Amino acid sequence: MTTPEAWLPRITAIFRAYDLDGDSQLGREDLIAYAARVAEKLTAPGDTRRRSALYDAYAELWTQLAAVSDTDRGGRISEQEFVAATARGAFDADPHFRESTLRALDSLADALDRNGDGTIDAVEYERIFGATGLAGDTSALAFETVDADGDGRITRTEMRAAAVHLSPLADPSWLTGEPTPAGGPRGIALVAHDTRKADLLAWTDRRSAELSRHRLYGTGTTGTLINRRLGLPVTPLRSGPLGGDQQIGALVTSGDINLLIFFYDPLSAHPHGDDVRALIRLAALANIPIALNSATADALIDSAGLHIPEQTTTETPHASVPA
Repeated sequence: MTTPEAWLPRITAIFRAYDLDGDSQLGREDLIAYAARVAEKLTAPGDTRRRSALYDAYAELWTQLAAVSDTDRGGRISEQEFVAATARGAFDADPHFRESTLRALDSLADALDRNGDGTIDAVEYERIFGATGLAGDTSALAFETVDADGDGRITRTEMRAAAVHLSPLADPSWLTGEPTPAGGPRGIALVAHDTRKADLLAWTDRRSAELSRHRLYGTGTTGTLINRRLGLPVTPLRSGPLGGDQQIGALVTSGDINLLIFFYDPLSAHPHGDDVRALIRLAALANIPIALNSATADALIDSAGLHIPEQTTTETPHASVPA
């Protein structure tokens, strides 16, 4: 699983490329200014069709960026909000964001294709670096790398495959339009009542190889224990009685959590019982799998829809997290 240290520099780089005024906040005007810079550097004077397409595409991209990552609904996106949205997989989960990203990418490819032959040659492609602010020495974006079939021309398909470096907000299959594998990364919530924390920790340790390939969320002490003792990256939430159950409920509703593992103690009274019942109700309404004990959790992880087989080759697996 790719660590935050691996993708964080890339995601902050794209944020700062959009943030042309350097105020650590993104607004609609920043995306329009970015489109203006790209249009100025890539299109010929008077080419209103390509310029209008770029403006429209980046205006739409702003709308979807705000919908996904402007969590305080303040009309601006902070770098922290941008990174947090990436970390929780919010961009991957939103089909409207995917559509707007692909539209922006296609408008960029169209602007690069100055002669209109449907492909991009080496001379046309070279202009992308000055226009987008990307570093010219980025090896993953070298013409020879993007030109996967080596025919000396970059197609729209090849351009989309490189888009994880141009706009690194999702995994390659998400941007190229290929379906996410049935066993692909999921959002998994790990919760346990106090009397069941040891049981959950033992189960998590036993299934750590599989869980490490998913996005994990944990409430309070549970998440901290899993992270410290097992080294699994868990997005920390508040303690259950202090709002953690409600936070998980919100993530279930938004589609960020696809599996709820809640080691429940049916024999004890719980002061936040209403929150627990509300969480289970939301998970049931969202039609996501729910495991209340280790037997059910094992069955769900081993099912065809959630289990990820071990790699059978010696090659490094391609991470499906932000590139």
